[in-house]
Amino acid sequence: MKSNKIRLTNFRNYCEEEIEFSDGINVICGDNAQGKTNILEAVHMFSMGKSNRTNKDSELIRHGEDKADIYMEFSSYSQDSFFEIEMFRGRRKTIIYNDIPIKRNSELLGKFNVVYFGPELLGLVKEGPRGRRRNLDMLISQLRPNYFSALSSLRKVVDSKNALLKMNSPNETLLEIMNEKLIQVSAEIIRYRAEFIRRIEEIAKDIQFEISSGAEELSLKYMSCIGRFSTDAEFDAADVTNRLREKISSSYKREMEYGETMVSPHREDIVFEINNRDAKAFASQGQQKTIVLVEKLAEVKLIKEDINETPVLLLDDIMSELDRKRQKFVLANIKDMQIIITCTDIEELIGSGESAFESINRIFIKDGKVVSSLS
Repeated sequence: MKSNKIRLTNFRNYCEEEIEFSDGINVICGDNAQGKTNILEAVHMFSMGKSNRTNKDSELIRHGEDKADIYMEFSSYSQDSFFEIEMFRGRRKTIIYNDIPIKRNSELLGKFNVVYFGPELLGLVKEGPRGRRRNLDMLISQLRPNYFSALSSLRKVVDSKNALLKMNSPNETLLEIMNEKLIQVSAEIIRYRAEFIRRIEEIAKDIQFEISSGAEELSLKYMSCIGRFSTDAEFDAADVTNRLREKISSSYKREMEYGETMVSPHREDIVFEINNRDAKAFASQGQQKTIVLVEKLAEVKLIKEDINETPVLLLDDIMSELDRKRQKFVLANIKDMQIIITCTDIEELIGSGESAFESINRIFIKDGKVVSSLS
């Protein structure tokens, strides 16, 4: 899978630029705040139909303009295709795939897969559960469009139930209906999360063992809203449904008191452990960075296992955040795939890459424009 060309029109700080990518390593170089990350954001949008940096399409439109347009030609399974996304102020964006309008984002998912790794993700282990859920949700959604639809349904059900709980005297019959809907959609989400956390752990364990020279064993624990899931346990749909019903029933008084849904996948977490100790509490900063790096490399391998094609890897100025050992490990594990990397110092990056950068496509960015060099 690869992106061949992207065109940006009034997107972020770009007026109109066209950028061609090579099959292997593409390095986007420029000073800070020149628009390097905006290119990765645009490429990423074609995997999910929305930005990985903001929920507001209006923020993607160049200042003073009424609309923005991004267009990409890409190859998947040796077949050439194209996407176009138009964003407007005051109304919904439009998405076109090979001249066919996409009505829902779920119709777009799976056509173009990426794995994104940026500095903001280095806090994935130590920060709150929302980031860990979001990272997992983005991975699963690319591979299972039904999961993306289930997440959308969950948000609607939770919002509706919360509104009902905030009433002075909630309608009990309506609350029971809401709970049954919540049980149905939650069970589906839990099933997907349990499966993918297990698969990520299987792959990540081997990578962590290698990068630590056998000193560290990585494990992932799924802290579900109905209790802790063992990654090697068989999934029993009936058991999950029953546990959801029991948990929701036992939380009735608390939910009525606080006017908020207490049992739902929107409250779940994933715990990373090194040698059976919680990495959030006991791992060093370097170990936590390594875990996130391992997680991302595991995502690449999982996607390849699932669709028999390697996703496009987007690395946003991440190499400068890693020490030389981790830099070399990344570069040794990103062969035979398309990579788009941003950096501020291309010579330093190439120096850390040794033979990995023998053949690269250099793209220089200045003030939202592609230039021949930075000199």
